[in-house]
Amino acid sequence: MIIPNSSLGFKIKSAQATASTLLRGGLGNMGTPTPIQPEKMLILYEHEACPYSRRVREVMTCLNLDFESRPSPHKGHVYRDELKQLSGKTQVPFLIDDNTDDKIIDSQQIIDHLFKHYSKQGKTPDKYQSHDGDNATLLNKSASVASMMRGVKAAHPKKNQDRGRPDEPLHLYGFEASPFCRLVREKLSELEVGYINHNVAREQIEDIGAFGVRLNLGDYQPIKGGKRERIMNEVMDGKLQFPYLVDPNTDTKMFESKDIIDYLENTYG
Repeated sequence: MIIPNSSLGFKIKSAQATASTLLRGGLGNMGTPTPIQPEKMLILYEHEACPYSRRVREVMTCLNLDFESRPSPHKGHVYRDELKQLSGKTQVPFLIDDNTDDKIIDSQQIIDHLFKHYSKQGKTPDKYQSHDGDNATLLNKSASVASMMRGVKAAHPKKNQDRGRPDEPLHLYGFEASPFCRLVREKLSELEVGYINHNVAREQIEDIGAFGVRLNLGDYQPIKGGKRERIMNEVMDGKLQFPYLVDPNTDTKMFESKDIIDYLENTYG
């Protein structure tokens, strides 16, 4: 179902994206303020509506890891053809970790790998384990349905392929459970535009809020020495709002998900 990015359409899509967040029970919200970011960027072939990819992205947020997303939706070619050459399949998620020389195609194996190498505990917590193999739960699959399957297939596969990849990957700052970040990721997936996903997970109870209002009393202060403090001071000039898009190809920097979606459609659609 195609919903226009009008004022009413955006409200409908925002409600659907919020439903996806609620169905996941808070996963993809909180993360460590001091991540173990690997030297070489992790690469993830995925697409937004895939429930197995979502499991991996939730762990990326928990560990507050940045990674390069190479959107590989159905009917797409920009990254999907490359994915088939690398793994022999078009199945997502597929992780490339050049730090450990690993290429992994199963979501639970990817999750176990991430916790093993990039968590302080070195093992996968029970809530991130799938005891029935690489299995997406009914609620996880329902979260995909709640998004009306946006991001599951390429919107304009021939045009996307003719355009190819941007000279430099875009940069998206946010976190998995944010419904407004989700809408931007869905558009990037539909357009097959690769980007660096900078996770800026909530690190403390004071970070929790909605529509610009947080639970803290008084002036907001991120955890000192944490990732949010660094992003706020070094990237956003004292502001902390998500999603935040940086496109080095056009020297564009912008907040507000609706404006970002319009920009992506006009620039890469």
